[in-house]
Amino acid sequence: MKEKKLVVFDMDGTLNRIELFIIPTYKEVLQKFAGTQVEDDTVLRLMGCVDEEIYQGLLPGAPMERFGEFMALTAEVEYRNIDRYHGAFDGVPQMLRQLSDAGYILSVCTNGTNGYVRKIVQALELAPYFTYLQGAEPGCTKSDTLKMVLDKIRPDKAVMVGDRKHDMQAARDNGLPFVGCQYGYLPREVDEADICVSAAADIPQAVKALIG
Repeated sequence: MKEKKLVVFDMDGTLNRIELFIIPTYKEVLQKFAGTQVEDDTVLRLMGCVDEEIYQGLLPGAPMERFGEFMALTAEVEYRNIDRYHGAFDGVPQMLRQLSDAGYILSVCTNGTNGYVRKIVQALELAPYFTYLQGAEPGCTKSDTLKMVLDKIRPDKAVMVGDRKHDMQAARDNGLPFVGCQYGYLPREVDEADICVSAAADIPQAVKALIG
């Protein structure tokens, strides 16, 4: 029987150029929500974190009682901006097609919500490549979310691909090798990956080296 080989992708900074819509989103949200401004670099450093960490990172000391209000406003502005501004990193569609054609099962594991990940893959026209999309559930870490994917698909071999330390830790916690994408927003965070890549086009070769 043919081995079931799974490639699990982080979304933002790995497949999705989140800066195209997330920077204008948080600038608008913070102005409306608190009358404050934010630097682009601050927004990008928080990408990949869970929602509560983003809220606290953008608004230090803000009461958690207003977290729900903040998230509702963010979702409204973000979904509008995704339709206006979106794009994948260079070579991503071709890379996914190459892996799919080679027989790998492809999945997404993200700290975004399930609604968010579905909207992104549709906007980027990547949905046909993925067998399973897993967003974060309340209170879950990236490691927990990755375990959900593995429990659902039960592969013989699997590898995680991502651009942040959260992705690498999730891979380690679940006993998977890790491909670090250094074309993302904080490339030094994944220096200790099993294999580092500088372009999406390099991912298939790295996957093959790690899981065959």
